[in-house]
Amino acid sequence: MASAGTRQTFSSSGTDAGLRGRIEQFGLATVMTFLDLERRSGQILVVTRDRVGRVWLRDGRVISARIEGSRRVNRAAIYEMLAWENGRWAFSQAELASAVDEINAPTTLLLVEAARRADEAAAPAY
Repeated sequence: MASAGTRQTFSSSGTDAGLRGRIEQFGLATVMTFLDLERRSGQILVVTRDRVGRVWLRDGRVISARIEGSRRVNRAAIYEMLAWENGRWAFSQAELASAVDEINAPTTLLLVEAARRADEAAAPAY
């Protein structure tokens, strides 16, 4: 379950989150595409009923990702979060110039690979 601090991020009226929304309205892929086009740096906090994920971007490029309580990190974490169908997300702008790029792939490539995986999972087995 999401912590009280995480819930506070979504309910606060402060300026912490530059963008926020529901996954049902604007999915994580849409948000990541927008932030890539805008070349934004910062963190996307993604919260579902029982999971909390974080994606860090520098100049629109995903550089790191984590899911709390999971061994999945970076690409595996991104692919899992992109499959989440409901929940909330919030983007907070931050300067990440010194952060290490642990993924080393364009955001578009991650999104295409996630879509391919989703298509494969949905395809009937013959």
